[in-house]
Amino acid sequence: MNDVGAQVVELRLLTHRAAEMTQWWAALLGGVPRTQNARMTAIHGDCLRVVIERSPIALDYHPEASGVTSINLVLSDLHSARPALNRLSQLGSVPHRATGQPGTTALWFRDPNGTDVSLHLPVVVGHQATAAGVWPDEVDPKDVLAYIDSDSSTTIQQPPELE
Repeated sequence: MNDVGAQVVELRLLTHRAAEMTQWWAALLGGVPRTQNARMTAIHGDCLRVVIERSPIALDYHPEASGVTSINLVLSDLHSARPALNRLSQLGSVPHRATGQPGTTALWFRDPNGTDVSLHLPVVVGHQATAAGVWPDEVDPKDVLAYIDSDSSTTIQQPPELE
């Protein structure tokens, strides 16, 4: 059972794609995978620990059938997003959508299990409230990545070309 008073939140993910899931989540969190036992590998991030549990009976379920439809992570600043975006890009993982809400823009990825994983960034990119005060939901993810790249301190690397 998780200790609710702990400094780090733990997320346990059951999969039959243990290697792919471990690689993807390690790229996102920037942690080194550590084998716990024959079935489990843990990856530690700053405030999230993900445990990938290998299951011979886990199948290719629709994310809704597995009970997890999305995982939302909030990042404190753009600088903390850059390393994760670069590591995911090296795996060929790019955001498939972006959404906007007041004060935040979220980039949406899919992990190897097909679960939507959103990274909420503390910036407003490509969306403004309409005269009626309604915020549009969808933003072009390329606009968000371009905005992050426009900050001269670091740019997001492009995924490797497939041959």
